[in-house]
Amino acid sequence: MMFWAVNSAFVLFAVLNINDPDWFLWLPTYLLVVATTIAHRKNKVSKKVVNLLMAYLFFIFIISFFGFVEVLDKSSDKMANMDEPKREAVGALMAMAWVFWISRE
Repeated sequence: MMFWAVNSAFVLFAVLNINDPDWFLWLPTYLLVVATTIAHRKNKVSKKVVNLLMAYLFFIFIISFFGFVEVLDKSSDKMANMDEPKREAVGALMAMAWVFWISRE
């Protein structure tokens, strides 16, 4: 049950990013997390694919956390006392944690 709830949250994150200026980065990222975790659970992808996704998510985290993603999205609004790049970095960190958690099984 938790598996589907968390994956549904990532689908929601993807939908919420549709109208962002940098949608082309976040929409595929969140949907890739969902697709990979489902495929991994069904033994359709290898551990190597999961590790590549983890490396990609770490790269996304770094460019978001240090503000390099602001080149794509100059809106930089504040919500929950966090600028948009920091919120996006938290999203990438949550995705990494989820993929790591699922890959342990």
